[in-house]
Amino acid sequence: MIVDHVVTRTGIRSLAWIVSGVVPLATSYLVYMLTYKESPLDTLLAQMVPLLELLQSNGTWSSNNTAPTTPGAALLSNLIPDTMSSPSSASGSNSLPGAATTVTSPLILSSFIQLVHFLQRQGYTSCETIPGCALVRAAWQGPVRMYLQPVMDFVARHQTLAWIMTGLHLWLAAEVVFYIMFWKKLARLQEVDRVVKGVGSKAKRAELFQRCLETVGEGEDVKRWIEVWFDTGRTSKPAGFEEIGRSNMIHWLAWAFWAAPVEEVFESPSAVMELNQMVDTIEEAKKVKFTEGFNPDVDCIRLSLDPVIASHRPLIYYSIVWVANVLAGFVLNACGFTRYDGTMDKTHLFEPQAKNHSKHRRSGSTASPRNSLDGRSSPSMDRGTTDLGYWYRSPAKVDNPIPLVFIHGIGVGIVQYIHLIVALTFISRPLILIEVPYVSNKLLETDCMTPDETYFAIERILWIQGHTKATFFGHSLGTMLCAAVCRASPASGPKSIVAGLILADPICFLTHHSIARNFAYRVPATASQLVMDLFAAREIGTSWYIMRRFCWDQCVMFPIAWSKRFQKPLKLQGKLSPVLPKNTRVFLSRNDNLLDMTKVEAYLKDLVGMDPTKEGADELVVMEEMDHAQFLLRPEWFRRILKAAREC
Repeated sequence: MIVDHVVTRTGIRSLAWIVSGVVPLATSYLVYMLTYKESPLDTLLAQMVPLLELLQSNGTWSSNNTAPTTPGAALLSNLIPDTMSSPSSASGSNSLPGAATTVTSPLILSSFIQLVHFLQRQGYTSCETIPGCALVRAAWQGPVRMYLQPVMDFVARHQTLAWIMTGLHLWLAAEVVFYIMFWKKLARLQEVDRVVKGVGSKAKRAELFQRCLETVGEGEDVKRWIEVWFDTGRTSKPAGFEEIGRSNMIHWLAWAFWAAPVEEVFESPSAVMELNQMVDTIEEAKKVKFTEGFNPDVDCIRLSLDPVIASHRPLIYYSIVWVANVLAGFVLNACGFTRYDGTMDKTHLFEPQAKNHSKHRRSGSTASPRNSLDGRSSPSMDRGTTDLGYWYRSPAKVDNPIPLVFIHGIGVGIVQYIHLIVALTFISRPLILIEVPYVSNKLLETDCMTPDETYFAIERILWIQGHTKATFFGHSLGTMLCAAVCRASPASGPKSIVAGLILADPICFLTHHSIARNFAYRVPATASQLVMDLFAAREIGTSWYIMRRFCWDQCVMFPIAWSKRFQKPLKLQGKLSPVLPKNTRVFLSRNDNLLDMTKVEAYLKDLVGMDPTKEGADELVVMEEMDHAQFLLRPEWFRRILKAAREC
């Protein structure tokens, strides 16, 4: 059973739903009752005297109707408001036809009598004895009634509250329907569609495996690394290294490098040999020894094969996100941005290259651009189903003609970076904002582009807008897409489109360490982890993308710093190790809750060759005491990143 952690997840979401939905409805309902006196509660109070007479007819009272004699009857009579009791009392038993002969459930009647007896024994003989009752009555008769009376009078004249109540009831009905639809959709998304294919060839697998092992130490360090991938959050006690059998490790490697269950990988004898060689290499190179066999009590993390874990969010949440992004669109338009729905005319995907790229139109119907700058075929163009929306702005006076391409991270879309984007408009250079809708808390289902497809789409955007190079600025998940661009077009290449690189809170380095567990499987233990869980990890669209479309092998990179570009090539060096551009800035949050940034810092300094003390460059910056994305709220770091955006 997947741990849901009721207190931190379901409990807080339920509280938010009550505050945002039930409390307004209850408040409006209370005003409605006070104004029109048309509610089940009013009816109950009006019929309280006949109800007491019914109790008398069952032997609860004495034969004298004028004075109750049973314990608790005094309390019941005191609960009847004067304004309600007089008309009912005047009618006597006629207020409730057949009251003396009505057959009442003995259980309900007995329970009711026992309740008033209990209250009597506790000393609650009248309303005045109930704590706070006198205070509430005084407040209602005094300032509360004085302030609410004009509202009640207005509502009584115009039926305004009736319309509000109708709208609230319709909205709550929509929420109930949406709740049912959520669970139906989540059940449908559990399908393992196997779109993620894993590493393509044996040579690429060997390179990826070699690069990963280089970042892991011997002994206890490699044990902790392996244990992270067997801490699925489904058990109260994570598996220790001694409990992880050799076959368990093979199960995980089959997913990590083939994106397939081990039974399927074992259909190939060469793959079986390759898997066993990987385990042998880990044992030999890292001085550890796996337990023989398979432990059925131990599960490993396999993103594309495990169930999609998501939590319900009310419809009002998505409505607010949509409105916020619409307002952000108005702000961007006011700042001079133009939005483009895509980069291709999908009705002419296979026509020859367009001669005039200025025919590109905003609504998504565009002139067919070239496939890529070096003549390669774009996977997304071959498939013809995916494209990339973006915003573009070019100032009238350009000091730096190289555009800045910003790629946002997981969350609620561009709106969460709106203050950063507005600040970037004061830098005199073209700006391109890439939209990643499938990690933006949007209900509309869209096909997800792989990182490689995203690179080709960005390449087309630059070509359409008349640029050959760009500085890429990514945050969080956006750094992974920047990594895909760097891998496809390393700065050392003659046709590279990467002129500069700014990475904030990067998760493209050491992705194979703890990012999967910390984002998709971890039970929140701190406030920052809870925020990550509430607004990112458990949203159904984002969770589906991570669990069914996330290509970790296309997002990770093991780069080489510009100053080390002429060093001796690494063993099995390929596209996973691109040369970073000269103008590179990396900003790490020391207390990042997704990755151990101390480990990332050591990796970037020791193995990549980045210089944190490089004069006037700030090539590698550690933001002390910062958690993931907190730089957006801290002016001192905000300005440092803006400075990097101006210089790169």
